[in-house]
Order: sequence, then structure tokens, then C-alpha cells
Amino acid sequence: MENNQSIQQIALTVPETVVEIKKCPSMGFVFLKAFLLAPFRSSTIADDAIVKKTRIILKNYLPDKDLISNYRQVCAFSEDRTDTIPISYLQTLFIGLLGKFITSPFFPINPLGLIHIFQSFEQKRPVTTDEILDLACTLDTIKKTEKGIETEFTLEIMSQGKLVWKGISVFFTRSQIKKKKTSKKKDDIFLEEKETILVPAGTGRRYANVSGDYNPHHLYTVLAKLFGFKRAIAHGMWSLARVVASLDRAFGIHDSAFVEASFKLPIFMPATTCLGYECQNDTENQQIIVNFELRDKQKGLPHLKGRLLKAI
Repeated sequence: MENNQSIQQIALTVPETVVEIKKCPSMGFVFLKAFLLAPFRSSTIADDAIVKKTRIILKNYLPDKDLISNYRQVCAFSEDRTDTIPISYLQTLFIGLLGKFITSPFFPINPLGLIHIFQSFEQKRPVTTDEILDLACTLDTIKKTEKGIETEFTLEIMSQGKLVWKGISVFFTRSQIKKKKTSKKKDDIFLEEKETILVPAGTGRRYANVSGDYNPHHLYTVLAKLFGFKRAIAHGMWSLARVVASLDRAFGIHDSAFVEASFKLPIFMPATTCLGYECQNDTENQQIIVNFELRDKQKGLPHLKGRLLKAI
């Protein structure tokens, strides 16, 4: 993620500030607040800035079984384990909390300039659909690079006082200062193609309905053009979830597992993509390592790259 750039880490004060909310905020209100705040927040930050380390928590949350079922369909998960929650679905529980966070006084960057560039999640054990969960979202790191600002959030889910799922979301805010061109990248290595994945035009709206992520550039082309895109783009988290669904069928993500992925080029809908992956056994650590990627079927351009780790 850092690409050998010069990096300035912004100080976060400790102990952290804890803010408890009673319910997930309305995403309509979050978007309205973000638009109103945008003119008054910068896309950069001073080198000597000091930001309060903050944790927003939501306790006693019961996931919606109907949404989980619909999510399985939208992301092509199998229907044979409907009593457990797909590992990637648990990230969607934080969309409201992240929206609350980036529009709060604790977040110093323009909320409209965030680009999701990295996501990881680790499942300690399967989470069932009838568990009451406690959610926590923490701003852990702010890095100032030559190209912009990286903000890193840690997402945690507790059940009966024990950590059952943990994720890291990294967002990038592009600097308004134009930088010199960097050196040419190394040749890209393609993984063996395993599956063709179609991305229909309405995928963004379907995923928004099950995830709560109604960012306008995912919904309709006319809205996407307002944000500088030629057509509506698929959610990065939909593409990752769709890949995880295929890996689940191939390798079985039933118990503890770890997934991480970097988001590359956007998917303009409709699109035809291809999933490639390679698998190796790490006998020393008793786990399977699956390196994966999702590319444009015709041009071979990368949309995401990542890996799955699971016990043998």
C-alpha cells in the first residue's frame, strides 16, 4: 500500500476517546451531512497535526436474517449454511459506523474524498445469524504520503465478550497537488484463470440494498458521472465478496480464516471479469494459502488482488 513513498505518520492521542451509539445511523443522513461538511474540510492534513484516537461502539446488535439471505444471493454464496454469516458480510455491519465516524468531529479529512483501497478480515470462528453482537470501529492510523492521505480503521465484532471477527479498512484521499510520474511498474504476472464472473448493470443497486452502501457512483451512470466516472462502478466489497463466495465453494471457509485484498481499477458495469487463483500448502503453519485476483476478461486489467489463509 505504501509503494516506497515518503510517509509522515500523524500522531493520534491516547488514551482513546470512546463514543457509544445506540443504533446504526441512517445512511441518507450520513450522505447529507458528508455533502454539507465537504466544503469545510481539507483533503490533506498538516504534518504536525494531532488527532484524537477514537473508538465508536454499538452494542447488542442483532443482524437481519433476511438481509443476510439476500446478500448470499447477490454475492453468489451457497445456501447450504444459512445459519452462519458469510465472512465478508460482517464488514457491511460497519458501513453505518464508518459513515458516522467520517462525518464526526473526530475525523479531520473531507468525507467525500475517501477511496477504499484495502480490506482485510479475520474470522476466529463462524458467526451464527442468531448471535447478539457488539461492534467497535477505531481510527488507528493516519499516514500522509506523496500522493495523499491514508486512513486506517480497525473493525471488531465481539460475541459474549469474545472477539469473533476483526477487519481492517484502509481509505485513500488523493492530494490536490500534482506529483511527478513515478517509475514504470514491473510486468504484471497473471494467475491461472479459474472462473468467468459476470457483473450485470444493476449489480451496484442490488449490493447497495443488502449492504447499506448507497454511494451514488455505484447506483446509476448519471450519478457516477457527477463523481468523474464514465459509468456506474461496482462496489469493491461486492467484487471481494463475489470472489470469496467462489473460494468458499472451492476450499470451504467454515471455521477460522483470514482474507485480505487490495482494490485496484474500478469495474465499470456491465462487465465480464475473470477470477484467477493459485493454492499452496503451508505445512509448517498447517494452513492453505490461496493467492487470488479478479481481472477484466478482455483487457486483463486488475480489479483486485489478495489472499486467503485457512487451516488445512
